[in-house]
Amino acid sequence: MNIIVIGAGITGLSTAFNLAHHGANVTLIEQGEIPHNRAASFDQHRIIRHFYPDSDAYGQLVEQALAAWNRLWRRLGRAQFSETGVLAISTKDGDWSDRSRGALERIGVAYEKLSRSDLQGRLPQLSLPDHATGIFTPGGGVLFADRICTDLARNLRQNAVDLLPKHRVVEIEAESGRVITESGETFKGDRILVAGGAWIGNIVPALARKVTTYRQAVLYLTPPSQWEAAWRQSPVIVDFGGASGAYALPPVNGCDLKIAVPAHRRLGDPDKDMSLDFDEAQTILDYLRGDLSEIGQYRQLYLKTCFYTVAPEDRFQLHHDGRLIAYSGCSGHGFKFGALAGEMLAEVLLGKADADQVGRILGGY
Repeated sequence: MNIIVIGAGITGLSTAFNLAHHGANVTLIEQGEIPHNRAASFDQHRIIRHFYPDSDAYGQLVEQALAAWNRLWRRLGRAQFSETGVLAISTKDGDWSDRSRGALERIGVAYEKLSRSDLQGRLPQLSLPDHATGIFTPGGGVLFADRICTDLARNLRQNAVDLLPKHRVVEIEAESGRVITESGETFKGDRILVAGGAWIGNIVPALARKVTTYRQAVLYLTPPSQWEAAWRQSPVIVDFGGASGAYALPPVNGCDLKIAVPAHRRLGDPDKDMSLDFDEAQTILDYLRGDLSEIGQYRQLYLKTCFYTVAPEDRFQLHHDGRLIAYSGCSGHGFKFGALAGEMLAEVLLGKADADQVGRILGGY
């Protein structure tokens, strides 16, 4: 079977990897390099966590995702994961972190509830309000995203998968299986997968109507010397409390300290809105002024943009038409499910699984 995969982020790479493992002839087409260094997938690290206060289905799916990553590590020969554990800080009843506790109980994930003094003892680098509490799960942590994508691309090359970087797809004929690039080249597949991330709406109009593309700026920092050890030993902090949704990934295994603030996101086009505001890093830090002790002593390393699609209720979208499968697995939480999505989408493309059923599972239904 000849299968065309469009997009070399985590979903495209993982699906191509699984298809090749099953003996399919795979052509991977990417508008940038392979892996695509502008994809949302290509960053130092990404979070995997069970915290889904408003979707028990996604919280439960994380166990399957962790199992899929373990299968991937065995086949690639090394793990690109640090099980730091995950912490959420609650500052008032009913906030995101407080609701997460109820969700963890419903899906049967063990957690530890921490008092403010517990939190301060474990995380002396934080400035916590008197009423703060914490929820800690030992499972979950940091996926080393760019290393994973690089390992997958290397494996595909070693296994003679046809990789076509710098080929922008402009048209897909779902019924015939034809794919046409900007240069006029034509490719024919028995099945086609589009995993185009923030660019998916450009070539799959049916999904363009269902998803919205956002631009998120993420900030990398060096902590002051007195907090370096504390940050290296820190779990992922998935929520600092409050309305900003701010989170932090610790500087583990050669990575830098990463801060992001979902409240700072804006609508954006990945081909037009790459530029950064001159004061954007400071704006992000201002959100955390009450959370990080001695915030003025943190040194800014760099700031980068990340583009991703969001669908209603943050549900992943799977569209199928003729020979075409199109999958939008971003919504700001797609990477953690990348290995699992790759396995499941490969099964659909090979005719071994039903697209609607897989769509319901990946869509959190």
